Amino acid sequence: MSESVCPFWVGYLLLNPLRKKLQNPETLLTPYVKPGMTVGDIGSAMGFFSLPMADMVGPSGRVVCVDIQSKMLKKLKKRAAKAGVDAVMEYRVCSRTSLHLETPGQPYDFLLASAVVHEVPDAKALFEESFRVLKPDGRLLLSEPAGHVSQATFDHEVFIAEESGFHVIKVLSERRTLGVVLEKPA
Repeated sequence: MSESVCPFWVGYLLLNPLRKKLQNPETLLTPYVKPGMTVGDIGSAMGFFSLPMADMVGPSGRVVCVDIQSKMLKKLKKRAAKAGVDAVMEYRVCSRTSLHLETPGQPYDFLLASAVVHEVPDAKALFEESFRVLKPDGRLLLSEPAGHVSQATFDHEVFIAEESGFHVIKVLSERRTLGVVLEKPA
């Protein structure tokens, strides 16, 4: 689904330990990710959020990591094995037309789309597929880097998500991040 793909080497920059001080995955995700859940990380790269989600869902949960770059997923798989969470992880290479999130009979409880929607050529398709694979009352956390994505662009992304059936249930107030939590109605 990518329009302008983040270069592979940037994946290493995204893992910088200083980033955790500015955007702590546990702090951001703990209200939404619980043991036993099925969750997805759209645009997972090398797993800045995926690995903490794997710890949060525990051995009875599942984390589906989606990225357009197989090299990112290959590196994430190595990191997951080293962290001892590979058993709950799945890795899927998406295409220009699909995230490949579909898993018949296994809807998602939660999806994360962090710093990725501005890179896809068809945000509507991303939100429609996300809506389709979520359980009723399932949530999608959408966030974009404020210095890279304008408020107007972010507002348009939220508008497209709402057109796809989502409801905004919370506006996030994080430093240097534009974010909302969206919910699929029951």
